[in-house]
Amino acid sequence: MFTPEEINSFEKEINQIRETYNTDVVIYTTFSTDGKSLKDFAADFYDYNGFGVGDTKDGLIYLVDMGSRQFQPVTTGNTIAVLNDNRLERIKTRISEPLSEQNYAKAMEIMLTDVTSYLKEGPVKGYRYNPETGQSEKVRYISATKIIIALVVASISGALFYFRVTSTYKLKKSTYHYPYRNQSEVNLTDAQSVKTADFVTTRHIPKPPSNSGGGGGGSSTFTGSSGTSHGGGGGGSF
Repeated sequence: MFTPEEINSFEKEINQIRETYNTDVVIYTTFSTDGKSLKDFAADFYDYNGFGVGDTKDGLIYLVDMGSRQFQPVTTGNTIAVLNDNRLERIKTRISEPLSEQNYAKAMEIMLTDVTSYLKEGPVKGYRYNPETGQSEKVRYISATKIIIALVVASISGALFYFRVTSTYKLKKSTYHYPYRNQSEVNLTDAQSVKTADFVTTRHIPKPPSNSGGGGGGSSTFTGSSGTSHGGGGGGSF
């Protein structure tokens, strides 16, 4: 499938990626996935063969199954946030044609070039990898405009409170007397307390799915048999 020269070229590029971006890249071809889905097969091969960089095992495995003529990328660790679903879909679009033309080396060369470019850019703005959940999550932040508005509102509220308290104290110190004898009135009525029935309604709220969504800058994720979380968008056939 690949010539020795092509394999040597891939190894040089992958080593460069490891040294520069602390990210592992695995290209794996097979004729059978032993009855497993491509995602599960790729994840297990990656997890049980010691691939990945650092505690979060950052990296990517690109599986090409010649038996079913399908391909599937699987990401791990911080690479999940960098190679999100949208970016993996773009890589898929670019390599589909050379794969269908049986130009496998060119397809993998394009993949490595695009992966390097995305690693250089880093995670999509507003997203980061959460090692505790194993997912790419949206970062919540407050803009400078919102901070300024909050400060202005707080200042106005404080000023109003100050003037209200000041006015109250001024009223207490004055000699004003309310004519309560002339202005008062007492009405006595017979009141009965009636106990009404209490009604409690319940509503079942379903739990969200375990996989995160892949829209926008996010990544759809799944868990391999090792218990490690992986990203797995951008698969296809050729």
